[in-house]
Amino acid sequence: MAPRVIVQIITYRTEGIEKELDELFESLARVKAPEGGWLLAIIDQPSPLGNLRDYLEKNVKPRSGVDLPEVVFVFSDENAGFAGGHTKLYDAIRDRNPEFFYLLNQDAYVDPDVLTTIVQHAERYPNAAIIQSRIMRAQNPDHYNSAGNAMHFLGFGYSLKNGETRIIVNPPPFMGELGGGGETGLPSEAGKPAKEGGGRMFYASGAGVLIRSSILDGIGGMFEPLYFMYHDDVDICWRAQLAGFDIGFADESVVYHRYEFSRSMKKFFWMERNRHLTNLCNYRVRTLLVIAPAMLVMEFGTLLFAFRSGWWKEKLRSWAFFMQPSTWRYIRTRRALIRALRTRTDREMMEHMVGIITAQEVEHPIVTHIVNPVFSVYFGIVKRIIFW
Repeated sequence: MAPRVIVQIITYRTEGIEKELDELFESLARVKAPEGGWLLAIIDQPSPLGNLRDYLEKNVKPRSGVDLPEVVFVFSDENAGFAGGHTKLYDAIRDRNPEFFYLLNQDAYVDPDVLTTIVQHAERYPNAAIIQSRIMRAQNPDHYNSAGNAMHFLGFGYSLKNGETRIIVNPPPFMGELGGGGETGLPSEAGKPAKEGGGRMFYASGAGVLIRSSILDGIGGMFEPLYFMYHDDVDICWRAQLAGFDIGFADESVVYHRYEFSRSMKKFFWMERNRHLTNLCNYRVRTLLVIAPAMLVMEFGTLLFAFRSGWWKEKLRSWAFFMQPSTWRYIRTRRALIRALRTRTDREMMEHMVGIITAQEVEHPIVTHIVNPVFSVYFGIVKRIIFW
């Protein structure tokens, strides 16, 4: 019988990763099986430090079908990043015909009810095609990492509630006995799809997310491998919403993620390149023309930021990508896909976007007092004049 849920994990050797993986698999051994059962699928991708095949065969394979569910392994000889790795794994196991795929980071551990609660949410909201778990910081389990994610109309994504405290009774420790306790203090987010829950959440984080398998063929598949990393989760959620589906948030499904902002900022090239790529593929041409003045001003600002931060080479590399004819052939193909699946207008999509950036890591007086007020007004005008 086909498993109802397949949990996908990419493993990638980094310093000290074995300890983190021990905690991840200990937490997975405690996960309550959703109705219909589940399967664990792992793809190992090589890093400059080598691969994790020996670790997986020694520490995980013997547990397959014992304290873990059945485990399927794929050992890759190339690093295809987050987007390519999950797509390759999806292609390898999709013939198992699960109802859901659940994507989980290797630098995380989970609550025992992580799957049962998010599947219940999916049953409650059948139009929610992609549903994110509540993601807390593993180093500080009472602090949010992501309660969904906001999308700036110029393509910048950031986590909602990142760094904020949630009052927890008997929080799970960072190591050892895993699993959550009762929680109180803050009202439940109720996990409604973004369309029903106020509109700020635009996309789900790939660190802990459930995807309905039935929608993937109709929106062009899981992730686009070209993205490699960053904005791949934005793109799939954008496509799903354009096709008429909603993005959900399951508050009672909990993942604890070892989030490090400094590590993410080193990937400035991918973030900048993929931000523009996503906008160019998913917005209508008329919308791009309307927001072009704001995009140009923001480009000047990000270039200055890149020079001041020492990332100007990465910024210029992101521009060079769009000077290649192959890039524009790709964009033309993707835009044709979007036209074929589109059931929602850009105006409807902007109802779930924002005009300000409030991510804590990028707070700056210029952003707070100049950039945000100006772009907020601009965005308000844009939403009034766009009707397509």
